[in-house]
Amino acid sequence: MTQQISKLGVALCSGAIGVMAATSSMAADKVSGNLGVSYNSHFISYGADVWAGGTEFFGDRSTTFAFADVSIQATDDLSVYTGVWADINDNTNSAIGGTLQEVDWFIGAAYSIDAVTVSATYQAWLYAGDVEEILDFGLSYDDSALLGDWAMSPSVTWHIRTQGNGTQAEGSVLVLGVSPGFDLTETVSVSIPAGIGIFLDDDFQGGTDGGYAYSYLGASVGVPLSFISDDYGSWAMNFDLIGYTTDDDAIPGNPDETFLTGSVGLSMAF
Repeated sequence: MTQQISKLGVALCSGAIGVMAATSSMAADKVSGNLGVSYNSHFISYGADVWAGGTEFFGDRSTTFAFADVSIQATDDLSVYTGVWADINDNTNSAIGGTLQEVDWFIGAAYSIDAVTVSATYQAWLYAGDVEEILDFGLSYDDSALLGDWAMSPSVTWHIRTQGNGTQAEGSVLVLGVSPGFDLTETVSVSIPAGIGIFLDDDFQGGTDGGYAYSYLGASVGVPLSFISDDYGSWAMNFDLIGYTTDDDAIPGNPDETFLTGSVGLSMAF
């Protein structure tokens, strides 16, 4: 199984890179994408503190994320996208190889109707010698025309685990979020992500209670690297602080119910 997972991970990464390369000959106004890497104090997955970082801030449970994605604007209202994401560290022996702990592949589509956008995304998460399969349905609303600088950008995501990894149970969670933002200077922007996770199944993260599972509140600062020519894409750094509060009955595996997470990232958009 481990060898099959490793081969599948390589195939998914190669496939996503191939899709990105194939789009290079298409019109620039129809294709966009992102590449990035970040160093993170924690790996949080729907309230679960995956590497048990707890209250340690950039301690020995820290990890590195890397990602690449591409989006094609098929029509004025419809976009399709695909990409890969990876978790890289030596926190445990890897079932994939080296320090590559997890590789996630996703593909989906989004459709906008005026200020409302609906989306559907399939994901395959490869880690620990098995695959977790996901369907995400999203709904977001661009309220900037109504609230201007006070826009909240509300969203709802229905995250459905259609196949568990190992002993994981199938189930789902609703995430209700907002992400207001403002310009700190002419170039530096700040967003304030906040949200609540509601488990629709008692044992979604190994617990005994559904309902309220976790909440989060934070700040993300984006700093463009304007000294890099636009010929090489739009480069930026981000600095994030996000605090979590989790329910012990819903997510019993977390070492602490309240903790602060941080991230420093570098990305390039084209």
